[in-house]
Amino acid sequence: MKRAAAGLAGLLSLAIAATTGTAGATELKVSHFMSPMHHMQARVLEPMAAKLAEATGDELTFRFFPSGELSKSPAAQWKTALTGVTDIAFGLPGYTTENFPRTMLAVSPGLFETAADATNAIWDDIDDIAPDYERARLLALWGSEPAVLMTRNKPVSTLADVKGLKIRTADQISAAIIEAWGGTPVPLPASEIYSAMDTGVIDGLFIDPSGVPSFRLDEVVNHVTLGLPTPSSAFFLVMNQNAWNGLTETQKAALDGLRGRQLSLDSAASYAEEAEHGMDILKKAGKDIITLGAEAQAAFADATRPVADKLVTEAEGRGVANAADIAAALGSKK
Repeated sequence: MKRAAAGLAGLLSLAIAATTGTAGATELKVSHFMSPMHHMQARVLEPMAAKLAEATGDELTFRFFPSGELSKSPAAQWKTALTGVTDIAFGLPGYTTENFPRTMLAVSPGLFETAADATNAIWDDIDDIAPDYERARLLALWGSEPAVLMTRNKPVSTLADVKGLKIRTADQISAAIIEAWGGTPVPLPASEIYSAMDTGVIDGLFIDPSGVPSFRLDEVVNHVTLGLPTPSSAFFLVMNQNAWNGLTETQKAALDGLRGRQLSLDSAASYAEEAEHGMDILKKAGKDIITLGAEAQAAFADATRPVADKLVTEAEGRGVANAADIAAALGSKK
């Protein structure tokens, strides 16, 4: 009888110890629409998950849902975070620009030459930009390398060359730029670019070179124009507020130790590395790389200037009273 009691006590002790060891353990769902092999997951999110697990003794972990497993729409990533479909979402403000009027000022055409410049400027002015994300917990916000113009059959070396071309755009800013240059913007998700280029539905696309390896663009692009006054793309990593509130203080501290400017710069660096890789692919494939001369650059800049002014006006129309001040502060970082 004593032996049975002792055995029962031992089992109870093991059960209590097991329960205590997992108390407060949290697995966060991390959603995005890219491939599980995408550089952001491999270079940024997975190392971030490893650091969190180490800092919390495996009490805070990530479970990845790539390729749109929780939401197929690239434009819906923000909503999936707000509604709790996912705990953390990686996406682009440009897909729903009406929600991010301040962020759009940071990707104004011709404003920055590198992803790091754009990202540092955003974080230098983060107090003014952060209200765009007040319904969620902002973990990271960064810019990509500026977009380049890639075309299928017609090389573009002057403003007149764009006239009549159907150019794929990802957001309203890029669409406004293509219109200002005399082209026809065609909004398409990135997943449809290859087919649209291959079949001639579009004549070209506006994208930063990091998209080349992701979407095999070297197979459908023949001409690439550099030196244009183009925008960066902005990207966010946000967390559902209720999911954040549900963390223990230790878990919050561990996550807070990783969020912010450095995580954003790490993300920007990953995009910059991928953009360099993308340009290398195009060069090795023998594609026609065109760098605009000073006169052509000036013509494109003159045509683009009203787009930057329009961003300020639109932000003011969405209730951002200090939009001009934000734009000026960002411009001072140029």
